[in-house]
Amino acid sequence: MSDSEIIAEALNLPLTERLQIVNRLIESFNTMNGEVEALWREELQERKKLLEEGKLKTISYKEFFGED
Repeated sequence: MSDSEIIAEALNLPLTERLQIVNRLIESFNTMNGEVEALWREELQERKKLLEEGKLKTISYKEFFGED
């Protein structure tokens, strides 16, 4: 499966599952130091909260990159 196919499949997942994937990918970067990782966790938690409260709108991959 190509990276494009993986991304397309991931974008079809429910929001909470996509957030879990993002979190796992971020955790996979061994070069991140503890401070940067903590900041990303805070950011992800805040974005998740805003999404769940309906205060943040998501757009599709195609919308972001201007594809048809």
